[in-house]
Amino acid sequence: MLEEAKTITLKKPLETAGGKLVYSELELKEPVLVQAEQFYERREQKGALNAMRLLISLVSGVPEGPLANMHFTDYKRCEVYMLGFLSFDPSKDGSS
Repeated sequence: MLEEAKTITLKKPLETAGGKLVYSELELKEPVLVQAEQFYERREQKGALNAMRLLISLVSGVPEGPLANMHFTDYKRCEVYMLGFLSFDPSKDGSS
């Protein structure tokens, strides 16, 4: 069963230009269909890392710019959570 939402506490807070907004955690949730579509389109154009950064931005509300400076291990924690939805197979979760 997938968690409906997950909070990722960042090792190092992310800041927007000028430090006006600081993000110490990311609130992730299940993407909606249009967000998944945008992920797949971006993946074809710019690769998997870039596309996942977009998806994390879309579901968390944090702009893509600051996410580019996220620690890679924080990124991987986000990626593992989001891939749970992108690779979801209802025949394997016992609810179909």
